[in-house]
Amino acid sequence: MSSQDVILLGRGGFGREVAAWIKARAMPYRVKGFLDDTQDGPEVLGPIKGHSPTQTENALYLTSLGSGKPRTLLRRELESRGARFASLVFPEVTSASDLSATRNSIFLGACSISNNVTLGNDLLVQGFAIVGHDAVLGDGCTISNHAFIGGNAKLGPCCTIHPHAVVLPHIVVGEGAVVGAGTVVIKNVPPGATVFGVPAKILVPGRTQ
Repeated sequence: MSSQDVILLGRGGFGREVAAWIKARAMPYRVKGFLDDTQDGPEVLGPIKGHSPTQTENALYLTSLGSGKPRTLLRRELESRGARFASLVFPEVTSASDLSATRNSIFLGACSISNNVTLGNDLLVQGFAIVGHDAVLGDGCTISNHAFIGGNAKLGPCCTIHPHAVVLPHIVVGEGAVVGAGTVVIKNVPPGATVFGVPAKILVPGRTQ
């Protein structure tokens, strides 16, 4: 299988992890190096700021950042300069929805995406997470290990669902909201709020609509 050159944005811990997984699992990409504004080294091709995609000879890009908002902002910025973005889908991923249209997204391990799921860009879905039928994932969503998103749930842009959290069917989690580890969400979560507990309680108030 031929490999496509890919440049990872961010050489932090998660960036190096993504590079290691690409190599370990013989994914169809060849990591050409990293762009990073704070780190140097032989693998760092230069800073992200001011980078020109025309210098990279048709390489694809992938943001290797744990936070959704920077993933989205960097993708939009570099696309405006002509960059093209890859997505990374592990062989163990099970999906009844088409993952080919989402850009700059990473689906790790044995996560499961059910049918008719609406997928934004810049997603991070980690191992053993489950996304139910007809769910909506906005740009920049992060769904951590073993989280469960029920059918017809809607996750707003750049929200974060931590490990083992449960979002019940038809629940709306607002833009930029954070659902803590092990939380069970039974009511809608306001944009920007942080919730934790069983059932979920607001720790940090959100923004009014």
